[in-house]
Amino acid sequence: MRPILFALLLVSSVLLSSPATARVVVASVEPVAMALRALYGDRAEVVTLLAPNQSPHNPMLSPRQMLTLRQADLVVWLGAEAEPAVADLMARRDGPSVAMLSLPDVTRRQGGHHHDHDHDQGAHDHDGHSHDGNNHDGHDHTGALDPHLWLDPDNIATLARGLAERDGAGLPAGQPADFLAALEEAREAARQRLAPVAGRAWISYHNPWAYFQHPMGLSEPVTVSAQLGAGPGSRRFVALAGQIRDRQVGCAILEPEAQRPMIKRLCPDCRMVALDPLGRDHPDLDYPAWLDQVVAAGFERCLGR
Repeated sequence: MRPILFALLLVSSVLLSSPATARVVVASVEPVAMALRALYGDRAEVVTLLAPNQSPHNPMLSPRQMLTLRQADLVVWLGAEAEPAVADLMARRDGPSVAMLSLPDVTRRQGGHHHDHDHDQGAHDHDGHSHDGNNHDGHDHTGALDPHLWLDPDNIATLARGLAERDGAGLPAGQPADFLAALEEAREAARQRLAPVAGRAWISYHNPWAYFQHPMGLSEPVTVSAQLGAGPGSRRFVALAGQIRDRQVGCAILEPEAQRPMIKRLCPDCRMVALDPLGRDHPDLDYPAWLDQVVAAGFERCLGR
């Protein structure tokens, strides 16, 4: 009888301490989930809304994903301008949420993926601007928002501070200070890693990297097409080949949507490095480690000679 009683007590103890009782926090994209896992630790179960095979540009959410979004204790997402497909569902959600674009001091850049691919991208302004997330006065609406907000470590730092203000009781002791310190250390390591190669020319298919490129001091890339899924026309192809030759481009950063054969034709001597701005192949890393050891390391490997 005693062994049975002991076993029941043991099972009860395990159930009471089970992480299934933890809050469920949903992140819309994987890099935001990386940051949330580091911030919340075992205080929350962090779930990424999009599956690895789903594109955030036009996702078709399953009924299960919709249910996950509705039932989550907290949803952290980019905001309606960056994620219109998620916005409709968020409008029907009653629970708390934090949108990155709603936070003050979030850096916003222009460079959406809607431009005519035969336009001269070399003349297109990819620099963008930094704006207060709540102030749109004077904002340049001629171009769509570049939605890759998470690639700027300052935006992730702003998110961490925003969560401390809006969900401070949910964070463990020491947060977000510990996370912010790790993030600053990773950012400095990434800068030092890239400083020797920062001025070298590179090519990107549709350049989702502007939020990372500018803080790290990288040169402006040759961009093949600002329209996803479309290649350059014949005139644009000739112009691109000239830019690659004139700038002595030797590096191609290949995002998952990039058309590798097209890049190979344009730049046969380029070193090609595959890099996913959504971090879908590294869900085991926290955000600071991913920023330095994956993203910065990938650029270093590609730009190095």
